[in-house]
Amino acid sequence: MGHHTDNENLTQDNSFDSSLQTADCSPQSGRQTWAEVDLRALRENYLALCSLHAPADSKGKPNSSIPYPRVIPVIKADAYGHGVAEVARTLVEAGAKLLSVGTVEESVALRRAGITQDILVMATTWQGQESLAIEHRLILAVDRSENLESLNIAAGNKAVSAPVHIKVDTGMGRLGIRWDSLAPFLNSLQRSKHISLRGVFSHLSSADELDPAYTVEQKRRFEHALDEFYKAGLDPGEIHFANSAGHLYHETLRQWGSRTGIALYGYPPDRNRSPVKLRPILSLKTKVGPVRQVLPGESVGYNRRFTANRTTLYATLPIGYADGFPRRLSGKCRVIIRDRWAEVIGAVSMDMITIDLTDRPDVHEGDEVLLLGSGDKCSVTADTWAETLGTIPYEILCGIAARVPRIYV
Repeated sequence: MGHHTDNENLTQDNSFDSSLQTADCSPQSGRQTWAEVDLRALRENYLALCSLHAPADSKGKPNSSIPYPRVIPVIKADAYGHGVAEVARTLVEAGAKLLSVGTVEESVALRRAGITQDILVMATTWQGQESLAIEHRLILAVDRSENLESLNIAAGNKAVSAPVHIKVDTGMGRLGIRWDSLAPFLNSLQRSKHISLRGVFSHLSSADELDPAYTVEQKRRFEHALDEFYKAGLDPGEIHFANSAGHLYHETLRQWGSRTGIALYGYPPDRNRSPVKLRPILSLKTKVGPVRQVLPGESVGYNRRFTANRTTLYATLPIGYADGFPRRLSGKCRVIIRDRWAEVIGAVSMDMITIDLTDRPDVHEGDEVLLLGSGDKCSVTADTWAETLGTIPYEILCGIAARVPRIYV
């Protein structure tokens, strides 16, 4: 990530800008591949997650005008591939007062999309981005003394007070001030006249694991860190700790705010343990293309990965790995047509896959195909693909390419 001296340069990242365009196109008007995002389901998921927070007040509550603890929606990485502008608007309409993203660039793009709500930039801010963050009224996560000093100088130069949340490392080990070495940093914070402390947070490493021991230890370390703030005479402001797994599976962590990402989009880390019902909000669809036939011994696709052992009827679908249909799914998955299965055959290529229709005489060119989503009888989710590929649904969702239009329903 580089320093942008010209703000307009930020608009040149086409992979991100395309996500900010509300997809009002219909699949009939262009390439026959699209993703549908159910904004009603998003709202329901958000409110379900919010319902887990008891209405009672919490430690470190700075004032009664803002509800604490609260769910802070995580909408980084184009809202996990769902389209950040529309997701942000829906969450704001549902009551979200603070949104969290990964980078300053994501925040600036949200501002340009008309989002005026508070935005927390969770990842480290690179030197030189401070003025841009101040200009766009961002709340920065401070994870080291160098960030604090640079931001304090930039805010002083503009004669403003820069709001920050302090990130404490309680065991994730990537970013943050170590929980047991806070004193020097707190001294610097007290001397920083142009910094406004608005919050303190940490990040859980293993909250999705059945053994809660490490999460309990991280909680103990976080409480120790909070005590250090209080002893230094500092009001920590908004306190937030849990991620999706922490919020869903560790009730004691709900005394503080929670930053929920993957659960917001309908994918709790362990659906069977979730105390609330969450629905995947994205369906990936395409349409049946040309239907052809090969004879026994003939092949389809690159490297002849499928060779017919019978006369085979097959169709080409206009989706490939450039759209986010992983090449490693070649010959390992099924799609849904008319609420029945059809097997993917041959190698997944950049723009196309092929499916076996030999036993599906009911299928014709132009029929809708469900790649991710649910019918009445059949269902395939990002969890399904992730299990097949040995990965996580985050990667599947974030991998759906920007060239696939998002249709909001």
